[in-house]
Amino acid sequence: MTSPAAARIPGLGESRTLRIPFDAASGPRSGPLTWAQQHMHLLIQELGPQSQSVNLKFSWPLRATAGEDEVLAALRDTVETFDALRTVTVGDEQRVLRSGELAVPVVEAGAGAVVATAGRVAEAMWAVPFDIAGEWPLRAALVSSGGRLRHLVLAASHLAIDQGGGEWIQHRLRGVLARPPAPVAVPEPVHQPLDEAEWERSPEGAQRGERAIAHHEATYQAMPQTMLPRAAAEVERPRFRYLQYDSAALALAVGALAARHKVGHSAVLYAGICAIAGHVSALDRAFLQLTVGNRIAPRTRYSVGMHTQDVPVSVELGDASIADVIARSGTAITRAARFGQYPPVTLVARRRAIELDRGLSFDLSCWLNYRQAGTRRAAAPVGARTLEEAASRSRWRWIEGLDSSTSTYFVFADDAGDLLRVTLLFDSAVLPPDEAITWLRGVERLLCAAVTTDVGMSEVGKHTDLAQASYGADWLNTDAGWAHLPTVAALLGDAAVVADGRDIVAYLTGEADLPRLHAECVAALPGLRTAVAPTRYVLVAEAPDARTPGAWRAAPVSCSWRPGSAGLP
Repeated sequence: MTSPAAARIPGLGESRTLRIPFDAASGPRSGPLTWAQQHMHLLIQELGPQSQSVNLKFSWPLRATAGEDEVLAALRDTVETFDALRTVTVGDEQRVLRSGELAVPVVEAGAGAVVATAGRVAEAMWAVPFDIAGEWPLRAALVSSGGRLRHLVLAASHLAIDQGGGEWIQHRLRGVLARPPAPVAVPEPVHQPLDEAEWERSPEGAQRGERAIAHHEATYQAMPQTMLPRAAAEVERPRFRYLQYDSAALALAVGALAARHKVGHSAVLYAGICAIAGHVSALDRAFLQLTVGNRIAPRTRYSVGMHTQDVPVSVELGDASIADVIARSGTAITRAARFGQYPPVTLVARRRAIELDRGLSFDLSCWLNYRQAGTRRAAAPVGARTLEEAASRSRWRWIEGLDSSTSTYFVFADDAGDLLRVTLLFDSAVLPPDEAITWLRGVERLLCAAVTTDVGMSEVGKHTDLAQASYGADWLNTDAGWAHLPTVAALLGDAAVVADGRDIVAYLTGEADLPRLHAECVAALPGLRTAVAPTRYVLVAEAPDARTPGAWRAAPVSCSWRPGSAGLP
C-alpha cells in the first residue's frame, strides 16, 4: 500500500517521486478504535466524502546540510516507530500494518519561493480527503531548490493523529530540521493506539469513562438547544467561510485577565465568545464545545496518535459581570477537561435520551480549540492606551472556504505570546460574514474593556456595537432556549400551541399517543434552530369555541402528560 499518487493531488507539480520502503519491528495487529478515534470517525462519517476540513498539515524547513538519504531515513524511522502512521481503518477496527512503501513527491521551487511553494504543497495535500481504509494516514512531500532539499511537508488524517501527535512527529524528525524542537527524554516503549484501546477496556478505563459520561450528562441537562436561534438563509457557495483575525490587543487582554482571575488563557477567550453569543441571542446561558487534548497522563503525553475529543461546556451569563463569566468559565473548563476522555457512542446515546426528555435537539456545532503556539510571556500591567494602540493594528483576512462542514462556528485560537491569531470557520447561512467580523472585533473590544473597566453583561452592546436579537410575541424563551411558537405548532399538525410561563403546552382533541407524538416532534428538530418540542401535552374532549390561549386552558382535560415523567395516568 502506498500514499496517493501525485495525480490525486491537483496542483502539486512534482518533478519526481521518491519511494521509502519500510518494515517495522512489530507484526500486523488489529483491534477496536480508541474513544478518540471513534469520536473522529463519527465526525468524518457525518462530513461525508468531503472530510478534508479535519485533515492536518505541517511544514518544516530542513537543515541546510541534510541530504536526501538522511531525510528519507528519518521518515522511514518515524513511520516504522509509530503504529498510527501505518494504520488503516476498516469499519470500526484499526489495522496496523507492518510493511509497505511511502511515496514522497519532490516539488521544485524557484529562487526565493521555497516557503510559498511549501505552503502551496501543504494546502494541496491537505485539500484531498483521506481514504481511511485504502491509503496510509500520512502524506509526505519534499520541496527542493538549487539542487538540495529545503522543506518537508506532511498532511495527516485526523483519525490517526492530533496536533500533539504532529508535535512528536516533529520531535522524532528533529535531526534533519533547520529549527528542531528541544530534545525531550521520551520514555520507551512508545505508547501506541492499540495500547490505549486496551487501557480503555480495563476496569480503570471503564470507570473513568463512566465518570466522564455522568459529568457531561449534567452539562446537557442545563444547556440551551442552540446559541443561534435563527433560520438558515440561502447563500452563495462556498457556504462555510474562513475568517482569520490577528490581534496583539487580544493577546494582551487575555493574558492580563487570565493572570487577574487566575484562570487559563483559554477560559478568558471562552468567556468572551460566550458573552458575545449570549448577548446577541438574548440568552442567559451559553455553551461551546471545547477541544481537549487528553495528554495529561504519562502514557499519552508523548504519543503519536489521536487523543483529542470534544466536550460540552456551559456557563451561566445572567446577572453577571464579564469578570464573573471569566471565573465561571475557568471553573467549567477545568472540570470539563478532567473528563475529556470518554466513550463517544455511549455519550451520544445518553445525550439523545436527554434530548427526548427535554424536548430539544442540541446544536453541537460551535467549538473552541485553543492552542499555545509560542512562548507565553509573563503578564504585565496594561492600560487603556496600550490596548487601544494594539487594537489599531489588528488585521483580518478571508481564507478560501468549504462547501461541507458541521460547524456553525469553530474558533481556532493560536496563541503566539504577543499575538493571538483567531481563525473562525463559520456557516455564512446562519452567521453572515459582516456579522462574523463584528463578532471577532466584539470579543476583542469586550475583553480589552474588561481589563480596565468592570463590564456587566448588560453593557456588552455598548462596548461591541452588537445589537441584541429582538423576539416578537410569537417567540417564547423556554428552559431549552428560544422557540418560535408557530413553527412548533407546524411540527404537531392539529395541535394548538400555548405559552404558559416558560412552558410550551400543546392542546389536542380526541385520542393521541402522546409519547409517540413527542418523539416524532423531537425527531424533526435536528437542523431546526427555531423550535423545541412542547414541555407538556394536554388532551381535551373537544376544542373550545374560542381558540384563544385562555379558552384552551379552561377546556376540560382528559389527559395531561409531561415528557420525562413516569408515563400517562
